[in-house]
Amino acid sequence: MKRFEFRAAKVLDLRQRQHQQTLAALAAVQRTRDLAAAALAQAEQAVARAHAEMRTCLAAGGTTTNLLRHRNWIIGLQAGTEGCRRQLAQRELEVERAAADVRRTHRQSRVLERLKDRAWEAYQAESDRQSAIEMDQLAVMQHARRTSGV
Repeated sequence: MKRFEFRAAKVLDLRQRQHQQTLAALAAVQRTRDLAAAALAQAEQAVARAHAEMRTCLAAGGTTTNLLRHRNWIIGLQAGTEGCRRQLAQRELEVERAAADVRRTHRQSRVLERLKDRAWEAYQAESDRQSAIEMDQLAVMQHARRTSGV
């Protein structure tokens, strides 16, 4: 019997490579999301520090000019924080899209893997059937030799 050959092996290899590429893309997008989350955390800490400094200035009896400067500084920091939040939200969307791509490519490769498994099982069953036929023919020939030689 000829050796097993899955006709869609090249397509399966292509799908598996695509899946590996989408996994790598997901990891890269997750890294950028983590960087955006760290930037947001730093921005929020900066705003909290600015608020603390303003309270200290108020408690010390700071001038109106100083208080206005702190207020404007805090407003600028809050605007930067909002920018970081938008950036993080964008990165989260990118992670969701990349994860959906990973799920899609995994599904596509699993379909072909299951087809390959079924084809292998069919090949094995046919191989076993052919072996049984050959063994039966050998047994018949041996029996015929024994009975004709007696």
